[in-house]
Amino acid sequence: MKYMKYTIAVASIILALLGIIFGAILPFKKAQLYIKSAYQMPSIKTPEEFEEVFDKLFGFYSPIGDYEAARFLGHNLINAVAAPENPEIASRYLAEYLEPKMRKDETRHLLILAQMYFFLWAKSGKENDFLKSEEYYRQALIYGPKLPPVLYGLFDLYRKKGDQEKLKQISETILKYWPEDERVKEVINSLSY
Repeated sequence: MKYMKYTIAVASIILALLGIIFGAILPFKKAQLYIKSAYQMPSIKTPEEFEEVFDKLFGFYSPIGDYEAARFLGHNLINAVAAPENPEIASRYLAEYLEPKMRKDETRHLLILAQMYFFLWAKSGKENDFLKSEEYYRQALIYGPKLPPVLYGLFDLYRKKGDQEKLKQISETILKYWPEDERVKEVINSLSY
Protein backbone atom coordinates (compact mmCIF):
# COMPACT_ATOMS: atom_id res chain seq x y z
CA MET A 1 0.00 0.00 0.00
CA LYS A 2 2.80 2.36 0.93
CA TYR A 3 4.58 1.50 -2.32
CA MET A 4 1.43 2.35 -4.31
CA LYS A 5 1.11 5.79 -2.68
CA TYR A 6 4.78 6.46 -3.36
CA THR A 7 4.37 5.48 -7.04
CA ILE A 8 1.30 7.68 -7.45
CA ALA A 9 3.09 10.62 -5.82
CA VAL A 10 6.14 10.25 -8.08
CA ALA A 11 3.95 9.89 -11.18
CA SER A 12 1.98 12.99 -10.18
CA ILE A 13 5.18 15.01 -9.71
CA ILE A 14 6.49 13.86 -13.09
CA LEU A 15 3.20 14.76 -14.79
CA ALA A 16 3.19 18.18 -13.12
CA LEU A 17 6.76 18.83 -14.27
CA LEU A 18 5.90 17.77 -17.82
CA GLY A 19 2.87 20.05 -17.73
CA ILE A 20 5.06 22.97 -16.69
CA ILE A 21 7.68 22.21 -19.33
CA PHE A 22 5.26 21.75 -22.23
CA GLY A 23 2.62 24.22 -21.10
CA ALA A 24 4.77 27.14 -19.99
CA ILE A 25 8.51 26.85 -20.50
CA LEU A 26 8.57 25.78 -24.16
CA PRO A 27 5.98 28.38 -25.26
CA PHE A 28 7.92 31.03 -23.31
CA LYS A 29 11.16 30.03 -25.06
CA LYS A 30 9.35 30.13 -28.43
CA ALA A 31 8.09 33.65 -27.66
CA GLN A 32 11.61 34.73 -26.72
CA LEU A 33 12.91 33.31 -30.01
CA TYR A 34 10.28 35.26 -31.94
CA ILE A 35 11.19 38.52 -30.20
CA LYS A 36 14.88 37.92 -30.85
CA SER A 37 14.15 37.12 -34.52
CA ALA A 38 11.95 40.19 -34.93
CA TYR A 39 14.69 42.44 -33.54
CA GLN A 40 17.14 40.99 -36.07
CA MET A 41 14.86 41.64 -39.07
CA PRO A 42 16.12 45.15 -39.89
CA SER A 43 19.71 43.92 -40.13
CA ILE A 44 18.96 40.92 -42.37
CA LYS A 45 20.33 41.48 -45.87
CA THR A 46 20.19 38.09 -47.63
CA PRO A 47 17.73 35.20 -47.96
CA GLU A 48 20.26 32.96 -46.25
CA GLU A 49 20.39 35.25 -43.21
CA PHE A 50 16.60 35.42 -43.15
CA GLU A 51 16.32 31.62 -43.22
CA GLU A 52 19.00 31.21 -40.58
CA VAL A 53 17.13 33.51 -38.19
CA PHE A 54 13.58 32.30 -38.81
CA ASP A 55 14.31 28.61 -39.33
CA LYS A 56 15.53 28.57 -35.72
CA LEU A 57 12.18 29.99 -34.64
CA PHE A 58 10.05 27.60 -36.68
CA GLY A 59 12.33 24.64 -35.94
CA PHE A 60 11.99 25.05 -32.18
CA TYR A 61 9.40 22.61 -30.86
CA SER A 62 6.66 23.98 -28.67
CA PRO A 63 3.11 22.65 -28.39
CA ILE A 64 1.93 26.27 -28.39
CA GLY A 65 3.34 29.14 -30.39
CA ASP A 66 3.72 28.11 -34.04
CA TYR A 67 0.38 29.66 -34.94
CA GLU A 68 1.23 32.93 -33.22
CA ALA A 69 4.79 33.09 -34.57
CA ALA A 70 3.57 32.62 -38.15
CA ARG A 71 0.80 35.21 -37.72
CA PHE A 72 3.08 37.84 -36.16
CA LEU A 73 5.76 37.27 -38.79
CA GLY A 74 3.10 37.50 -41.49
CA HIS A 75 1.94 40.87 -40.19
CA ASN A 76 5.53 42.11 -40.24
CA LEU A 77 6.17 40.78 -43.74
CA ILE A 78 3.04 42.29 -45.33
CA ASN A 79 4.63 45.73 -45.11
CA ALA A 80 7.87 44.45 -46.64
CA VAL A 81 6.02 42.77 -49.51
CA ALA A 82 3.90 45.88 -50.13
CA ALA A 83 6.81 48.34 -49.99
CA PRO A 84 7.41 49.67 -53.52
CA GLU A 85 11.15 49.99 -52.89
CA ASN A 86 11.49 46.23 -52.30
CA PRO A 87 12.07 44.36 -55.55
CA GLU A 88 9.55 41.77 -56.68
CA ILE A 89 12.02 38.92 -56.19
CA ALA A 90 12.49 39.83 -52.51
CA SER A 91 8.75 40.20 -51.96
CA ARG A 92 8.10 36.86 -53.65
CA TYR A 93 10.75 35.17 -51.53
CA LEU A 94 9.14 36.46 -48.32
CA ALA A 95 5.65 35.32 -49.38
CA GLU A 96 6.89 31.90 -50.45
CA TYR A 97 8.90 31.45 -47.25
CA LEU A 98 5.90 32.20 -45.06
CA GLU A 99 3.24 30.36 -47.07
CA PRO A 100 3.98 26.78 -45.88
CA LYS A 101 4.14 27.95 -42.27
CA MET A 102 0.62 29.37 -42.31
CA ARG A 103 -2.45 27.36 -41.38
CA LYS A 104 -4.87 26.98 -44.27
CA ASP A 105 -7.81 26.43 -41.90
CA GLU A 106 -7.48 29.71 -40.02
CA THR A 107 -9.01 32.96 -41.23
CA ARG A 108 -6.25 35.27 -39.96
CA HIS A 109 -3.55 33.23 -41.65
CA LEU A 110 -5.52 33.07 -44.89
CA LEU A 111 -6.06 36.84 -44.82
CA ILE A 112 -2.34 37.47 -44.39
CA LEU A 113 -1.55 35.24 -47.37
CA ALA A 114 -4.31 36.84 -49.46
CA GLN A 115 -2.97 40.32 -48.69
CA MET A 116 0.63 39.32 -49.40
CA TYR A 117 -0.29 37.91 -52.80
CA PHE A 118 -2.50 40.94 -53.51
CA PHE A 119 0.49 43.24 -52.98
CA LEU A 120 2.73 40.88 -54.91
CA TRP A 121 0.24 40.90 -57.81
CA ALA A 122 0.08 44.71 -57.68
CA LYS A 123 3.87 44.75 -57.91
CA SER A 124 4.35 41.99 -60.51
CA GLY A 125 1.14 41.98 -62.54
CA LYS A 126 1.41 38.18 -62.73
CA GLU A 127 -1.90 36.37 -63.05
CA ASN A 128 -0.74 33.57 -60.75
CA ASP A 129 -0.34 36.07 -57.90
CA PHE A 130 -3.87 37.34 -58.50
CA LEU A 131 -5.21 33.77 -58.49
CA LYS A 132 -3.43 32.96 -55.23
CA SER A 133 -4.76 36.09 -53.58
CA GLU A 134 -8.27 35.29 -54.78
CA GLU A 135 -7.93 31.67 -53.63
CA TYR A 136 -6.86 32.68 -50.12
CA TYR A 137 -9.60 35.29 -49.84
CA ARG A 138 -12.16 32.71 -51.01
CA GLN A 139 -10.90 30.19 -48.44
CA ALA A 140 -11.10 32.85 -45.72
CA LEU A 141 -14.65 33.61 -46.86
CA ILE A 142 -15.62 30.02 -46.03
CA TYR A 143 -14.47 30.46 -42.42
CA GLY A 144 -15.61 34.07 -42.05
CA PRO A 145 -18.40 34.85 -44.52
CA LYS A 146 -19.29 38.15 -42.82
CA LEU A 147 -15.81 39.39 -41.94
CA PRO A 148 -15.19 42.88 -43.32
CA PRO A 149 -11.47 42.30 -44.08
CA VAL A 150 -12.37 39.30 -46.24
CA LEU A 151 -15.26 40.95 -48.09
CA TYR A 152 -13.51 44.27 -48.62
CA GLY A 153 -10.30 42.46 -49.58
CA LEU A 154 -12.17 40.68 -52.38
CA PHE A 155 -13.84 43.97 -53.29
CA ASP A 156 -10.46 45.69 -53.71
CA LEU A 157 -9.02 42.70 -55.55
CA TYR A 158 -11.83 42.58 -58.13
CA ARG A 159 -11.93 46.34 -58.50
CA LYS A 160 -8.20 46.48 -59.21
CA LYS A 161 -8.54 43.55 -61.63
CA GLY A 162 -11.49 45.15 -63.40
CA ASP A 163 -13.64 42.02 -63.05
CA GLN A 164 -17.05 43.69 -63.11
CA GLU A 165 -19.11 40.54 -62.63
CA LYS A 166 -17.28 39.39 -59.50
CA LEU A 167 -17.05 42.96 -58.24
CA LYS A 168 -20.83 43.27 -58.54
CA GLN A 169 -21.36 39.98 -56.67
CA ILE A 170 -19.08 40.88 -53.77
CA SER A 171 -20.48 44.42 -53.65
CA GLU A 172 -24.00 43.04 -53.29
CA THR A 173 -22.82 40.78 -50.47
CA ILE A 174 -21.22 43.74 -48.70
CA LEU A 175 -24.35 45.84 -49.09
CA LYS A 176 -26.44 43.01 -47.68
CA TYR A 177 -24.52 43.38 -44.39
CA TRP A 178 -23.71 47.11 -44.57
CA PRO A 179 -26.38 48.80 -46.72
CA GLU A 180 -25.14 52.28 -45.78
CA ASP A 181 -21.71 51.83 -47.43
CA GLU A 182 -21.68 54.68 -49.96
CA ARG A 183 -18.33 53.73 -51.50
CA VAL A 184 -19.63 50.31 -52.51
CA LYS A 185 -22.89 51.81 -53.78
CA GLU A 186 -20.91 54.21 -55.98
CA VAL A 187 -18.90 51.34 -57.43
CA ILE A 188 -22.03 49.33 -58.23
CA ASN A 189 -23.65 52.36 -59.87
CA SER A 190 -20.53 53.01 -61.96
CA LEU A 191 -20.34 49.47 -63.35
CA SER A 192 -21.13 49.33 -67.06
CA TYR A 193 -22.92 46.32 -68.46
